Amino acid sequence: MPCDPPSSNRQSGAPQQPHFPGVQSAPDPSSNRQSGAPQQTNVPGVRSAPDRPVAVIIGDSIPRHLVGRRLSRRYRVINHCIPGMTLQKLIEFSPLLLGDVDPAIVIVHCGTNNIASHNSSEIVSLLSQLDATVKSLAPDVKIAYSGLTANGNCIHTDIFICYVNDRIREFCMDRDSYYICNDNVSLAHLSRDGIHLNRRGTVQLAMNFISFLRSTMSSFHMSTQSFRMDLPNYQPK
Repeated sequence: MPCDPPSSNRQSGAPQQPHFPGVQSAPDPSSNRQSGAPQQTNVPGVRSAPDRPVAVIIGDSIPRHLVGRRLSRRYRVINHCIPGMTLQKLIEFSPLLLGDVDPAIVIVHCGTNNIASHNSSEIVSLLSQLDATVKSLAPDVKIAYSGLTANGNCIHTDIFICYVNDRIREFCMDRDSYYICNDNVSLAHLSRDGIHLNRRGTVQLAMNFISFLRSTMSSFHMSTQSFRMDLPNYQPK
């Protein structure tokens, strides 16, 4: 008694393609090979245009609630902020945080966990090491340093943060890097612990980042300016 013939995929040697609900299956590659047409995959909701440039945010827990896709439409923003991160750890983990990504911009917000144990010169020295590490991983990258936000636990600490931010701004001028001014993040933007941001603070920090990312699309020569402007309401995560 004759057996049923095998399927066309098994005859041609083509692998079977799994089916996922809600995802459009890719066209049969054998048909493209026969016609000589380039192979294309049309996935609903995904643009076929060239990939957008990548912006990576690295640092401590202060910007951890920023949602990358809500910060820019022109950049693909990746948030790799980790609670408890110090500048020393960030230098060590930068290769893992950047991974295989070839970022156009890296935004660094780190130093909050260093102010209790380091003076301003030591913080700047660590920033210099971090700057060299990031540039060794991505030579053409543009690096932006985000100013430290206010501290509501101690007025002396808050004054010290202002001084550290002045040193970071000078560091950016020397390195021709960007400086994102967060002076508009006040004590009213802090949560009850006096360190982390509340919802209003997260929105304000996001507006500063949005303004900065928008400015870089028109020019890369505005490195030491403050980037603040009125923007539509940002909805944090």
